[in-house]
Amino acid sequence: MNVEWSRLRVLHAVARAGTVKRAAELLHMTGPAVSQQLRRIEAEAGIRVVIPDGRGVRLTSEGRVLADYAAQVAELMARAENDLHNDNELAGRICIGALASIIRTTLADLLPAFQRGHRRVELRVEDGETTWHLERLLDGHLDLVLAESWSPAPLLLPAGITARRVGRDPLWIALPGDHPLHGRPVLDLADLASEVWATCARDSDGHRAMTQLARASGVELDVRHHVADHATQLALVRAGLAVACVPVPTQHPHNTGVTYRRLSTEVHRDILLLTSNAHQPRTVDSLVAHLTATPQRLGVS
Repeated sequence: MNVEWSRLRVLHAVARAGTVKRAAELLHMTGPAVSQQLRRIEAEAGIRVVIPDGRGVRLTSEGRVLADYAAQVAELMARAENDLHNDNELAGRICIGALASIIRTTLADLLPAFQRGHRRVELRVEDGETTWHLERLLDGHLDLVLAESWSPAPLLLPAGITARRVGRDPLWIALPGDHPLHGRPVLDLADLASEVWATCARDSDGHRAMTQLARASGVELDVRHHVADHATQLALVRAGLAVACVPVPTQHPHNTGVTYRRLSTEVHRDILLLTSNAHQPRTVDSLVAHLTATPQRLGVS
């Protein structure tokens, strides 16, 4: 069997991405070009590596075996590249996924120093929901993800992901400044049973955590506003349209028109740095070390 490494890369990408279309995006190729490379692999190896499956394709048993070897070769090549470029100057692209509140705080605080030290590294950041980011991390479109995990409903991670905690924030109730309960230092969710709420998007980790926490106290939240960004939730609170539960650092920022009160049950969110278990380029390892060097206390701003 005589299969070129350049074509094994294509098979490896198809195995990781699951479809020809997504593999093509990962490799910056066209779909027909990926399909052509798969046919050449079959011709060179003398086996079928993919078969039609609906509107897409799936790996044959022989294709899966060859894809496993391709994954091992990919890891060896990545290690070789690191060893051959073991000087202090890093170069390459790092794609980061994170929630907007984390981009606005920890990434905005920590990325500038990394960028100043590594001018040849191209940093790319995209916001969005964690579920989508995890898919893009597993298929190779993202190099690392920063996500939140709320204590009432910890984040569930798929196989193949490593998590590191880089921060922890207490979660406080945000009330309009003139709310009747503003004089009470500690609140129960039962005190807020009749309130209109703003939470994160439907089925998000934050929304699910608050719903479960309330139901454990016998309360069904009246959630009328679904807003992914905590700063925007606070704008609704400030306007007197809702209450919310938001991450606030110990020295919380001053928000005119908003009063913060603790919950009687301690609730917090952890900030997790997520990476694939596959071998990482030296650029990604360096950024991970930078982000985890000093645990951050995050919060809304």
